[in-house]
Amino acid sequence: MRYALRRTPAGDWTAESPTRPPFGPADLPDAWAFLEWRVIEDVLADPGPDAVYVHAAAARVGERLVLLVGGSGSGKSTLTALLLAMGYPALGDDVLRFAPSLRVFEAVGRSLKLDDNTLPMLGLQVVDRILSSSGTFLAPGSLYVSPEALCERWESPPGRPWGMVILEDAPHAGPAGLDSRSAAESAVRVVQSLLGVAGGPETRAVTGVALLECLQHAVAFQARGADPAGLANLIIEAARH
Repeated sequence: MRYALRRTPAGDWTAESPTRPPFGPADLPDAWAFLEWRVIEDVLADPGPDAVYVHAAAARVGERLVLLVGGSGSGKSTLTALLLAMGYPALGDDVLRFAPSLRVFEAVGRSLKLDDNTLPMLGLQVVDRILSSSGTFLAPGSLYVSPEALCERWESPPGRPWGMVILEDAPHAGPAGLDSRSAAESAVRVVQSLLGVAGGPETRAVTGVALLECLQHAVAFQARGADPAGLANLIIEAARH
């Protein structure tokens, strides 16, 4: 294995990655957190040919791909989990791959990081499947879940977004809502979410132009409210019309 968690004779844990010295001994949550960040860091450092990464989530409702854009804690993972549990495939909950030459977003296979408040929003059958999945890891306050535990055929095909939903930063309050927003302004927000672009300002500018062209026909919404399940239903309703 390139990445591994190993238990020590004393009952602690060490984490191993190909790009860093072993971490530990430490308790299991700290060792897992170290490993998760090393994997993300390595992926961002080597996206492959003609690819960059964007800090966003995406799910497909019918034929329409919807980007979910927002900072950490804005609810991208919770919304993605809810949509997956309802049978809508996704590209990811936090990091997406973007191919500038093709002008499409592609899936990144990694665990969803959910907080303790998400499980009560999912059906009992889904929760049972999550907790019995070998791809699930429990840590204090967090649940790392394989997307397959939520939706067996979880991966959406690559595509260009039909729409963008900008998520407000926490704390959230009030009923769920979707308000129309400037598509140009929202597209710029997506460009600002680029991660780890190598090659300097010129490369970043070229990639930004490709992103803007990809998003030029997308509709845009501003999300609000403290009801993720209600917001998921509003997103589905908007994408179906």
